[in-house]
Amino acid sequence: MDKFIFTYIDKDENGIFRDLTSDEAKGIIEYLPSHKIYSGGIMLQIEKAALSDRINRRVSVPFKRFFANLEQFNYLDENRYHILMPTTSIGKMSVSYLKKFKKKHSNVRLYAIVTDSIHAQSPHMDLVRDKLFSDVWDSVLTYDKYDAKEYHFNWFGYTYYSSFQDIEPAEIDSDIYYVGYNKGNREGLVNEIYQALIHGGVNCRFDVVSDSPNVNANSSLTYMREKFPYPEVVGKVKSSNCILEILQENQQAQSLRYFEAVVYNKKLLTTNPHIAELPFYNGKYMKCFSSMEEIDMAWIQQKEDIEYGYTGDFSPLHLVEYIEKQL
Repeated sequence: MDKFIFTYIDKDENGIFRDLTSDEAKGIIEYLPSHKIYSGGIMLQIEKAALSDRINRRVSVPFKRFFANLEQFNYLDENRYHILMPTTSIGKMSVSYLKKFKKKHSNVRLYAIVTDSIHAQSPHMDLVRDKLFSDVWDSVLTYDKYDAKEYHFNWFGYTYYSSFQDIEPAEIDSDIYYVGYNKGNREGLVNEIYQALIHGGVNCRFDVVSDSPNVNANSSLTYMREKFPYPEVVGKVKSSNCILEILQENQQAQSLRYFEAVVYNKKLLTTNPHIAELPFYNGKYMKCFSSMEEIDMAWIQQKEDIEYGYTGDFSPLHLVEYIEKQL
């Protein structure tokens, strides 16, 4: 019998995979923490340091394997197990550990779930890229169909976003909302767009995370040192009229901003030239731009009743269906 396991650092209650650990997921897929979970004390502090992306990007911590948790499951010989592991967990494991684990459990298949572009300069991707090309994976599944073609991965479509309909809109409204890391080629572009919007009378809310909060002393745009929980992002999305999506250099696939626009019925202003190819695309509410002159300030500010007709199509629960079709 085929059994499916979702393994992640925690239950991802505040993240895009939370559907896989919900009550609805029971009977479809089981949840197994990819790493040991400590409630407090010195072991929690040691684990945080050992698994820290910031530390491991500078020096590889040698004893990360002691915190891995994949063995804490009763793997029965008569079953075949399919373990789905997102890149956030993969970055905190070694390939040698995963190979030893698979050698011990011949009835286990490992699937890497990649929800960032290979070309993206995300904080954890430097710890993941090389691992994705190991033969330890039975399949590398990516959200990015352009990466799938370039690197011979498997594209699993658009099924990696859990809806947060329970989150209330933030108290402060805005005409347009942008959130993202100050990385890649976006620093100058984000600031340029922000200044143009402000001068155009648009009520902006920009949350830009940067390792250097004072990165641009000549800009009125402020920067944050730490990111905040994703449900807070959703609240700000819901209180805005339009979402701004700025893809990183060399990235061609959509970001979470596209999913938020569809799920929460918001306008989308994007640099993604492939937006018209995506499901639920509506040219009246989704606009692509490549220069400041193409930004329609009045369109951003105009309030409209938007209904994309979303009914749960993006839920990661559909990942199981995708894998079953490949078996």
